Amino acid sequence: MARRSASMTLWDTILLVVAFCMHAGIVSRVVHSANVTCEFPAIYGFGDSLMDVGNAIAAFPNQFAYAEKNPNGVIWPMHSADRMCDGKLLIDFFSLGSSLGPTYPWLRSTATNPQWGTNFAVAGATARNQTDLWVPDSGFNTPFSLNLQLQWLQRYKVRLDLYYQQTYVNQSLPAYDTLNTSLYIVQAGFQDYFFPLYNMKSTSRTLLSNVPEVVYAIRDLLKGLADFGATRVLVVNMPPLGCFPALLTLYPASIDKYNSYGCLTNLNKISIAHNEALEQEVVALRTTYTNTTFYLGDFYSVYTNILKTPQVYNITETLKACCGTGGAYNFNKDVTCSEIGTVGNQAVNLTTAPCSNSKAFLSWDGIHPSNAANRAAAAAFFAGKHITPSNFNCSANTSSWDSSF
Repeated sequence: MARRSASMTLWDTILLVVAFCMHAGIVSRVVHSANVTCEFPAIYGFGDSLMDVGNAIAAFPNQFAYAEKNPNGVIWPMHSADRMCDGKLLIDFFSLGSSLGPTYPWLRSTATNPQWGTNFAVAGATARNQTDLWVPDSGFNTPFSLNLQLQWLQRYKVRLDLYYQQTYVNQSLPAYDTLNTSLYIVQAGFQDYFFPLYNMKSTSRTLLSNVPEVVYAIRDLLKGLADFGATRVLVVNMPPLGCFPALLTLYPASIDKYNSYGCLTNLNKISIAHNEALEQEVVALRTTYTNTTFYLGDFYSVYTNILKTPQVYNITETLKACCGTGGAYNFNKDVTCSEIGTVGNQAVNLTTAPCSNSKAFLSWDGIHPSNAANRAAAAAFFAGKHITPSNFNCSANTSSWDSSF
């Protein structure tokens, strides 16, 4: 009896050891998978100037000629890259962080390389299907709202299938069967609010009433992406409008109208209302589309964190534009980034590097976030901060985030 008991004890011990080893192996594999570098097959972008990498200038060369003029892209290798930024946009950091090259604009007909995905975002595009936001004498109305960008994606899928049916394709393309597993990034709605404010065509109260319509347009795009078959969609919310140098310059107010960071509280309320409504829609979509993971990136909180502790991000100027001139916020609407003109009786040339270190600025031109702001947001999202669900279960490849490629 004692021998049988000892034998059972030994057997139980063996089982425990085997179980422990199996559990340890499983844990090891789980931990390892969380540290795997993100490798999305391709990335697709939708939105406005916060995401556009060249569609606007392809469609309207004269209107957006400044996008490829210095000093735009001053820290982008060799060229301004057709971005409204000193360097990289949020989507660029995601592409590079996924070991891909930058996405290429849908409308560009030369020097295209769509193997890493395609960008459908257009500067000036509203989320809503609306073309009357532009000033009449601007020379054109933009038709490139989110519903059209979704149609482009659907057409892209048709063309991709046709190309793969051919025996010979003369350029690299994403594999047709990767459309479902690629990452889709949406950063839209900024133009619906910013442009009316910038041209003083609307009030903050009116824009607050427009929030549901703007958010519904974004929701419809997200639904369209899920119906398209996308399984991973990142939607990015609105930055704090009241902290942008252009609007701070155009809407001076009494001291009680600013928050502790120097931002206009009434304009920030627009962003807050938009973000709250957007979150509600994303939560509802998660319930409806269980095969699609909708990530919600909180750009607002990243921006606010930088305002709180700029030194953590090596930023010294939180409310001034790097590329601008004059006033408390280094912005003047009469001469904006990449332009030559006069302010008062003084000649101004904003075609050269306007500040010694653009990486120290939160705003590039008073209108668009800087490379530093976009980098901070990408780093946070990859790390599972300021984003829900908490992460992509992988880590970013940051080797080319701060270098040429």
